[in-house]
Amino acid sequence: MPANVYAYVGRQAAWHKLGTVTGRHMNWAEVQQHGLDYVVFKSQLHDGLGRAVNAFGTFRWNRADQFDGNKEAAVFLGVVGEDYSVIQHAEGFKMIDALVASVDGAHYETAGALGDGQRVWGLAHLALSVSVGRDQQKGYLLFCTGHDGSLSHQYRICLTRVVCQNTLSAALSERTRSKLTIRHTKGAQGKLDGVHEALSGIRADMLTVEEKLNFLAGRRVTRESMTAVLDRLFPKPKADDGAEKDSSTRRNNVLADILALYESNDQNAFPEQRGTAYGLLNAVTEYTDHMRATRGANGNGRAESAMFGSGERLKAQAVEVITEAANGMPAMATATAYLPKPVSSAGGSLLDQIIEEHSAA
Repeated sequence: MPANVYAYVGRQAAWHKLGTVTGRHMNWAEVQQHGLDYVVFKSQLHDGLGRAVNAFGTFRWNRADQFDGNKEAAVFLGVVGEDYSVIQHAEGFKMIDALVASVDGAHYETAGALGDGQRVWGLAHLALSVSVGRDQQKGYLLFCTGHDGSLSHQYRICLTRVVCQNTLSAALSERTRSKLTIRHTKGAQGKLDGVHEALSGIRADMLTVEEKLNFLAGRRVTRESMTAVLDRLFPKPKADDGAEKDSSTRRNNVLADILALYESNDQNAFPEQRGTAYGLLNAVTEYTDHMRATRGANGNGRAESAMFGSGERLKAQAVEVITEAANGMPAMATATAYLPKPVSSAGGSLLDQIIEEHSAA
């Protein structure tokens, strides 16, 4: 198995086509048997002479090896600071278990670990969804944590568009996060009450996301707003003297890919979304999840980037930038809007060619 996917288990095959596909839903007790049954510990590091140095590292120790006392089997994960505190990923899965058990139709969809076990995630389907007109997005709760200091212990809403499998994550509100991170250890009733409060917060957060996406679906992208959004998301390169260049081949290719997706509008699956800020967001997310080149050479690198890396950051930035721009966009007057003319690579700025001849209103 390639180094960037240490373990994967899911009800369905992921796009990286690795790991165990069970065809059924599982709880944490079952999930952990597929490569996630390990603990992480922190230890002070030593130099080549065996002397302790002012540095610390984290190590993965499979429970079977820990039980046997096989210290040689412990795997180094990364260098961390002296104040770094290990939080076992089992704690997150136990919280998700409580949520899943309290909702009819809820289940784990996938779970896994990346690298040598540095990053762990679990995706729980909580039978929630978001509707943008006729467009449906399935709602999940994503738990993820990093054991090498690169990722905090966190929970996020994760949406998947049914029509094209694009993913988009959203931060939970402060109120919801606090309920998910509190340990309930004083009786089953207290634990159940905490779970119900957390679910209430998740539902409220989902409604907030739905309202934001529907707002974007009601705003028409103009020539000026298209230029402003793409220039912010994909800034023009700079020359050695700091002067801004008109563009570059790589940037031109990125813009062409995104605008082709924007023009396609998911093969016009939802005509009413054509020309909207929501359609532009979908184009950026589809490009990021399915077309964007990343280190890792194949779907594995793109999967990791989309969930935890630069791809996830790009999509989060796209939501922020497009929402900000949408506040100044006109409302959609009709169910359909413009289609940009086919893009030509010859003559003038590519972005100018892309947005040239946009209709007025």
